[in-house]
Amino acid sequence: MKINKFFIRLVKKMTEELQCYMCNDETSTGILLLNQYICRRCEEELVSTPVDQLKYEIFKRKIKDIWQQFLQEA
Repeated sequence: MKINKFFIRLVKKMTEELQCYMCNDETSTGILLLNQYICRRCEEELVSTPVDQLKYEIFKRKIKDIWQQFLQEA
């Protein structure tokens, strides 16, 4: 049942602008990671940021927060 709710939410999200979990911008192009939206710009920045930069640690913490929220909802 939880999976069906997830797909319904996904379809709704694909047709509207969403607020990015990382930067709070509202866009309509990006990805859903464990029910949280990440815009295309943040996704690209995340995968291209060297692991020794502070920005990478910030991204890492936010992804950890997404994971923890997802586990609490389960």
